[in-house]
Amino acid sequence: MEYLLSFGLTNEDLETIKTHVPDDVYSELTLFKNIVIKNIEYLRDFGVENFAQVVIKYPEIFLRDEGSFRNVFSKFDREDLINKCKKNVAVIKKMVEFVDNN
Repeated sequence: MEYLLSFGLTNEDLETIKTHVPDDVYSELTLFKNIVIKNIEYLRDFGVENFAQVVIKYPEIFLRDEGSFRNVFSKFDREDLINKCKKNVAVIKKMVEFVDNN
């Protein structure tokens, strides 16, 4: 998962992820590196400045296929999302859950 270092995460962050996700999620984060990278780039380019915190707290959402990941963000107002995420990165996880359940 060293590829995450290029997004500003630290070795400590990688260790945090490793200790807080199930082994299968950790393996998928390693195996599906290209999907994770594309989704992180999308979130960053979308304007979420604290995207690294989202990766650390909710790495599993970056395993979604690219279309599904982008679809989540198409459902919400961009500026509102960016502002809410600055205050609390949990909003991203809640958005994913909302889209999945509706």
